[in-house]
Amino acid sequence: MKVLVTGATGCAGRAVVHALRARGHKVVEGSRGGAAERHGLAVDYAQPTTPAAWAERLRPLGLDAVVNCVGILMPSRGQTFERIHTEGPIELFRGAALAGVRRVVQVSALGVSESPEALDRPYLASKLKADDALAALPLEWAVLRPSLLYGPGSQSAALFATLASLPAIGLPGLGRQRVQPLHVFELAEAVARLLEQPNAPQAVLELGGAESISYREMLARYRDALGLPAALWLPVPMPLMHALAWGAEALPQKVFCRDTIAMLERGSVPAVNALPALLGRTPSTLAHGLGVTAPQPMLDLAVRLSPAVAAMMRASLALMWVFAALAALCLPESSGLARLTAQAGLEGPGVGVAMLLPCLLALGLGVLAWRPRTAWAWPLQLGTVLVGTAAVALGGGTGAGAEGLGAWMLGLPVMALILALWLAASPLPMRKAGGAATGVRAGVHRRAKAGV
Repeated sequence: MKVLVTGATGCAGRAVVHALRARGHKVVEGSRGGAAERHGLAVDYAQPTTPAAWAERLRPLGLDAVVNCVGILMPSRGQTFERIHTEGPIELFRGAALAGVRRVVQVSALGVSESPEALDRPYLASKLKADDALAALPLEWAVLRPSLLYGPGSQSAALFATLASLPAIGLPGLGRQRVQPLHVFELAEAVARLLEQPNAPQAVLELGGAESISYREMLARYRDALGLPAALWLPVPMPLMHALAWGAEALPQKVFCRDTIAMLERGSVPAVNALPALLGRTPSTLAHGLGVTAPQPMLDLAVRLSPAVAAMMRASLALMWVFAALAALCLPESSGLARLTAQAGLEGPGVGVAMLLPCLLALGLGVLAWRPRTAWAWPLQLGTVLVGTAAVALGGGTGAGAEGLGAWMLGLPVMALILALWLAASPLPMRKAGGAATGVRAGVHRRAKAGV
């Protein structure tokens, strides 16, 4: 079988190309720079091309099928949803029909539908138009709507891995949104098996992985795969998430936007999961898939310290807190504690208590610095230094003067030291898969070695 795969340099397209070649099929790789490559074809949906022109280009190739894997999460200059998701693919599909191509598979997205909520999102609405146009053509067709894809080259997976690697993880709402991630290798295998069937299903098929999990559980799986300890989970109100997504659209990234937040809110779980039937087996779980192809964060925040260096850093931090406690207790005037207490307007017996509490807090932080036994040890230290530095800098209106600047110059290195220790927290031991789960992992590993 000879197949044109468009979007061949992307996450899904590259996996489909490898899967088809591993199964003995000939592949023409369609991409914007494809004409200069071996077995390549220039495919740029941003440039209008009539169906007749497509037919002239496709006929000499002798294609049996076309698989469209082109997609963008955010529009950019020259790449709009209308051109990349709707008009460009429709022109190709119609050209393929004119050229006598027997079968076309469209890789769409889960959540595409005719519901008012979906039609209100430009990303989903643009996909739906191409799906419907393909279904109306006189050829064999199938539309695949996968849930969240992860694996090599996945931009969304890189974002999730980055978020999961943070010591404090913000959750949209409470992080209860349901998702059903599937490995891109298994999407590619499903496409290959679909093309090898005698007849196309002439249907829309929703695809998902082995399990439906919450967004928080998904990030926890990523964190486990990265070998990181437990994190702090911080719920973020959804209005704030929408505002952050709106601001992120101005940054040089192509993943986090208002459409992705809206799709996450709706959930990403297939009504009927067609992936097991296409594969002929149970799909891999997220934990197993991440064990085969390790997640790759967009930003590497890993800090690796030798035990001796980490011990010296903790000891220096502990001594700083103990010294601060003793200085405040024994020399309240010189340490500035008396001045801060007076500025707070405290008088009488309350003064002694107010001066004792910071000393006890500093001693407690010293113990936590040497033996951090709780997930809150480092953020508590970081917050205390930040608040204390700000209090000293702003005390007496000196925040803009030399004393205020000096306080910040002393506080910033301490905060950097605490952050480094937080990020370098000892990793958790990796979980071992057993029984049937090991068999699933082995199956994915065999496909990975085959180049799928």
